[in-house]
Amino acid sequence: MRYNSRELAQLAIQQPKYFTKEGSLFMKESSSSLKNDFFGRKKNDVYVERWCRIRSNMMFYFKGKDMLSDPYGVIILERSSIIEASEESQSFAFIIVFPKDDKFHYLAAHTMEQRDEWMAALQQATYEGLREHFYHLRRALTARTGRDPMSDENIGQISGVPPPAINDSDYHAEEPVLEMSVACSDLPNDLDGQPPTTFVAISIMTPPHQTSWIRCAQTEIIQKNSNPDYLTTVSFSNPRDITMVTRFKGTVYDVRDRAHGKIVQIGQTVCTMREIVAAAGNRLTLPLTTYGGFQEQGTLTLLLWEARSSDDENVKGASSSFPGFQSRKSAFKRRANSISRDSVLKSVFVNPATKSYRPTVEKEPLCVQENMAECVFSFSVPQLMLELFMQEDRERNNILCQLGELKDPYENMRKDILDERIKRLDIYLEAVEALKSQSGTHFKRSCDKADKATEFAPLNLHLQRMRVTTSSKKDEFYDFITVGAFTAYAMKYKSGGLKKMLHNSFKDNNASAQPSITTLLLKIETLERNLNLLKTKTEWYANQIKAFIKQNARTSVIDPFPTFSEKKTHFNSLDEQRAYVYPYCVLEKIVELISLCESPTIKEAETELQESEEKVHNITLKSKPSMSTMEQMSIEMKQNLVKLGELHNNSAADERSWQNDVVSTVEALTGQVTKLCQHASNCLALTQIIEGHQYRTMLSSIQYRRDVVLSQALTSVIAGIYTKLATHGKDLSFQHQISHIGILLQFESLLSTYGDEMGMLEDMIVAVDDLNDVTIRLTCSGDDSRQLPTMTGHRSHIIVDIPVPASLFSKLPSEIQRGQQIKLCPVLFTMGINEQATLAERFGDTSLQDQVNRENVYEMRNYWDKFMKLSKRKSTGEVSKTDSLEVLLTRLQEAVGSKKPKNVDILQLASQLTHEMYGIRFTSCKSAKDRTAMSVTLEQCMILQRQYWLDARTFSHLLDTMRSEGTRRTNTMKNLGIRKYAFNSLQIMALPKLYRPPDGTYGKTQT
Repeated sequence: MRYNSRELAQLAIQQPKYFTKEGSLFMKESSSSLKNDFFGRKKNDVYVERWCRIRSNMMFYFKGKDMLSDPYGVIILERSSIIEASEESQSFAFIIVFPKDDKFHYLAAHTMEQRDEWMAALQQATYEGLREHFYHLRRALTARTGRDPMSDENIGQISGVPPPAINDSDYHAEEPVLEMSVACSDLPNDLDGQPPTTFVAISIMTPPHQTSWIRCAQTEIIQKNSNPDYLTTVSFSNPRDITMVTRFKGTVYDVRDRAHGKIVQIGQTVCTMREIVAAAGNRLTLPLTTYGGFQEQGTLTLLLWEARSSDDENVKGASSSFPGFQSRKSAFKRRANSISRDSVLKSVFVNPATKSYRPTVEKEPLCVQENMAECVFSFSVPQLMLELFMQEDRERNNILCQLGELKDPYENMRKDILDERIKRLDIYLEAVEALKSQSGTHFKRSCDKADKATEFAPLNLHLQRMRVTTSSKKDEFYDFITVGAFTAYAMKYKSGGLKKMLHNSFKDNNASAQPSITTLLLKIETLERNLNLLKTKTEWYANQIKAFIKQNARTSVIDPFPTFSEKKTHFNSLDEQRAYVYPYCVLEKIVELISLCESPTIKEAETELQESEEKVHNITLKSKPSMSTMEQMSIEMKQNLVKLGELHNNSAADERSWQNDVVSTVEALTGQVTKLCQHASNCLALTQIIEGHQYRTMLSSIQYRRDVVLSQALTSVIAGIYTKLATHGKDLSFQHQISHIGILLQFESLLSTYGDEMGMLEDMIVAVDDLNDVTIRLTCSGDDSRQLPTMTGHRSHIIVDIPVPASLFSKLPSEIQRGQQIKLCPVLFTMGINEQATLAERFGDTSLQDQVNRENVYEMRNYWDKFMKLSKRKSTGEVSKTDSLEVLLTRLQEAVGSKKPKNVDILQLASQLTHEMYGIRFTSCKSAKDRTAMSVTLEQCMILQRQYWLDARTFSHLLDTMRSEGTRRTNTMKNLGIRKYAFNSLQIMALPKLYRPPDGTYGKTQT
């Protein structure tokens, strides 16, 4: 049999509503010493108590005797027979037997009644059993009513009342129809006289079509409390799940040993939906009784909330499904902009997991909902990146080929360089095919991080969203992109990461025995990168000029300034608003790059290149590229800029001739910039032959690694941009902000500076820095809501076109609609928090971590200056509930300058500043699974404490609840098939206190 063990394990731990029966049974291996092929383990030849669950024709069994343990195996029940085993020494035993097979499965129940229930459930679990049971019920109903129920037009109706029309596509996990809060009181103490550590399991059963209890949810574990008030709610997202006759069973368990999953049942209670609805305020309190109903053990309170929006015209609320339901103002029925409904997010994020909590803040209930969703771009955007990289490499190969025929040894040198690029192109083509073949999940699992075929895809990319609702405010959303470190994990770290590799490559030849890249090659590459950026911006400016002229908007054409000698004075005299005019900034860039072309450094590099060319020109047989000087080209560009200035000031000129002169001058300027870029490309091609041949393998390896990490980083950034557009896209101040100073991207790294994680951090530093060469354009997606982003440009300047719905695009500023490029402003703050960080602080070196934080606090300060200037906010003006932006920035600078070990204040202050300046938050560790879970849950609770006045006791309770029952536990299950964080006891002690998971949620796992 072929099967996917990870998928089966994930199937085994899904919500209880999908299982027909579950509970603990005693299991024994058959006399033939059957080996369990599902998990490859061999069970002892004794009866062992295990938790068992029946779903369809499969019976899953777990390691332990409760639902907190991990899946251990599965039995396929098809064509099986269930036989009572009275000869077994174990009481209440029975056997699962298969025809023509000597392998038996011995099981035993706790009581005779339970044995009979399990035998019936197992027999009916097979398709043959279900078919036989179906025909038996059909014959019985026909005999009793005199008509065949399958021919009844009102099939499915109860008491002649037609069921409400329900469209399942209208209901989503993030928008529950009903939520139920749970609390207990007067619970008995344990055997030691201490208050119990408890949780509540909720099961439902809807007669007549359901005949067994289905566990649908459980609360968090609250320690040492006889009157626990649970924060986790029980959610129902579809009215089909419940009716007025649905029965609820609440079972309270005492957790004796959380680490080993030892629990004891305290008591249980049963009620119907009708009883809860009829209770005052939809709050029903019932006594808990022991098994068999003999002794009362405290009380259980169920409180029902209606969560569906009552003003949603497309979807009927819970009130329509449950007559007599008392709508509560504190239910916060307003639910909008969920992931599955949002016009921006629904085509980008899929498979959402949801958890809801209802803490009480200052006597006012608060609704907190966690959502985690996969990004559909995880494998598609890297394909676009690879296509862009391959196109650029092909263009560079064409430039090399167009240099003409060369004699040896230069012809062989060129051939070697071409072969190196072709080899890389073949690898990229294989990577594209591997990414296209990905199916099933929309994310790369952490256990696949060493997979060479998918190394261009980001690791474990998810959206983590927190929605907060109060009775007095609208819904607030707090989004985080969680993703593994941007690193080439499959390439390992023998030579370190990218930052170290680049540093070693460009240092002085005399300082190292290894060959290093010459400064000439570096200068030409830098010049080419700047000129390609200039080319893109100049073309945009030219298009704007032409558009203004077509509209006869003569006064809108920006004066580029008449003379270059007045450049500095002219800039200083500009008013504040005009300084942000985008076309003007383009012309400023032209002047700066002209000055760069005329600088002594570039002149020296060009002279050296020309001398090298003259040295080999006599061996060129066919052609030689034109090598007009940078200075000549810059003079021509100056002349056209001056002419533009004169045309702008010439108000007496004839309109027709003036328009023609402006258009021809702009086109000439654009052509000169293009020629200048081509000249730089030719210079680089010649330099690669003369100077770069000996470095070709090293350069290709560095470029490949750089492409890998940039692909991961940019895919994550595009996902983050969509989340920000969904929440702030129609905000005028945010539109103004991104149009003039760009989008702030704040990356939080939890990597240490010890071992392989040092190399990961070095890769991530370069990946984040390369995002400075990326700009964004927003386009209208039209009717195609699933249109993918597109990319143009080169590695030195990538332009990403992001399609957005027409409803959002029409609200954007006119310059963005016309194609203005939006700048990315990335900053990275890093702080190791694990045991390797402890080793680095005591025995290693954390200077790289300190350097990164110092450099990026400076970048954060620059963005803050622009933000304050743009919004005209003063440091003593608009403030958050705790600190002004200036105070936050000062505290961040002080934290970066301090020598405090594991100073997580840096991460928390940077995060708070980012939220205040409408930036996008990214959190990463090695696999975005364990340390990332600790970080994002802490940040969510700190937001609630800061913005909603969450008290310290509830803060600690909610933090543990999010980590034990929240969506991040689901993330560990999706990645590894185990609902545990990959920490051991030693690692837990090394983590800062606020970053430690609760007991029972972690253990040794393979990451």
